[in-house]
Amino acid sequence: MPLRERSLMAFGKIRIPRQVAQIVGPVVRHPTLARRYVDTDEVSGQLQFEILKREGCVPSSRVLEVGCGCLHAGRQLIRYLDESHYVGVDPNAWLVQTARDEPDVEQLVTDKRARFLHVNTFDASSLGVAFDYVLSHSVLSHCAHWQLDQFLQGVAKVLAPTGRVLASIYLAEGNAYGSAPAPNEDDSRDEEWVYPGISRFKLSTVEDAAARHGLTAVTLPDYTALITSTRPRECHDWMIFTPTTD
Repeated sequence: MPLRERSLMAFGKIRIPRQVAQIVGPVVRHPTLARRYVDTDEVSGQLQFEILKREGCVPSSRVLEVGCGCLHAGRQLIRYLDESHYVGVDPNAWLVQTARDEPDVEQLVTDKRARFLHVNTFDASSLGVAFDYVLSHSVLSHCAHWQLDQFLQGVAKVLAPTGRVLASIYLAEGNAYGSAPAPNEDDSRDEEWVYPGISRFKLSTVEDAAARHGLTAVTLPDYTALITSTRPRECHDWMIFTPTTD
């Protein structure tokens, strides 16, 4: 059976049959477990929010967060953005609901009319919205090899002509901030979602995949430096993807 047709969660922190996921979710819905599961915190979310602002994000911007998890970045973005300008995508609905179990967060989500999609294809095109920014932290760093194209295809569909995708990834070449290179500095070529391990992609692989979907990819080491200054374990490479112009 082709990978894309398997009944496993293709984009998510664990790979279990959907029927089991529906049962397990409510059982493990607890703030502490959610934080451990996504392995980020409010500080990490604030830094991701800062990256978007440095890229020019303003309250009137429309933002899609792919892999919104328990809303460590999301709650700050929702508060900052205009009403209905935030959309979060995550196949693990229980993570989002855990955040929303907090009365203040639920009130914020309701007041700002934030929307959420629980799909495993990175695709928010069903909403018919063109986004100025797409934020995706710690998603490509766990992707199967084929999911890189799926991710880029999905975000390219919904990106405004002047939009930007800010995404973290582990490049096979490694970096100077704590990310070791992959063996032979080559793609890991994982066939399925990798968690809690990580997957790696060569820079040339990412650039070529971006080009296939009409995007240009550029590394942003300053953002890796920003995040590792307070979150040294989050030594991902950061990249920006923008529509290619002639």
